[in-house]
Amino acid sequence: MSKTLKYILIGLGSILGIFILGFIILNIMIASAFGAFDKNYSVSELKEEYYSNEKEIDELILYFNTIKPKDKIVSIEFKNDEIIGGLAIQNNGAGKKFFQSWNFNKDVLITPDIKNMLGWDLETIEILKEKLDNADCISIEDGEPIKIGFKRSGMGMYSFDVFQNKLTDRNNFNNNCQYILVDNKFALEYGGGAVGPQCFQNFK
Repeated sequence: MSKTLKYILIGLGSILGIFILGFIILNIMIASAFGAFDKNYSVSELKEEYYSNEKEIDELILYFNTIKPKDKIVSIEFKNDEIIGGLAIQNNGAGKKFFQSWNFNKDVLITPDIKNMLGWDLETIEILKEKLDNADCISIEDGEPIKIGFKRSGMGMYSFDVFQNKLTDRNNFNNNCQYILVDNKFALEYGGGAVGPQCFQNFK
């Protein structure tokens, strides 16, 4: 084998190796983006998480109800201390959202348009984030029940649906798929996102 042919084969092998490595890395990145490496929580683990943070979750709900405008329905998720993962604001009783956006700096919340709707300042936002952290959760969504987002996993999110009204029909939150009713106070939920309702994978 001539030296020239040898070098050509080595070069082609190197290029092929780089291509295969790049393909593997790309697939890992795609899988990670879709939550392939996220933890799948069992029902018993989620119950334990709720009960170990029940006091903090109650304090979070109490604070949220004091800062939320009475005429608005609000849903907010934090990615970290600076980035809001998602925010939706709509008029109470109306389907049209006044504002909906994802992945933006928390300072946007104090711009005139948003501040006029929510009335929050930076201190309010930071306290809300602190109370979410204390409860080991990432989001809160207005409604009955109030939905407390625990952790994202795959294309969905694990949530604690905490009832505020004793007259709410709990049977609507116990289908052994998306919802699992734990007791009269709360139900577990897994789902949401672009793909809609999903089912729990581990009922133990």
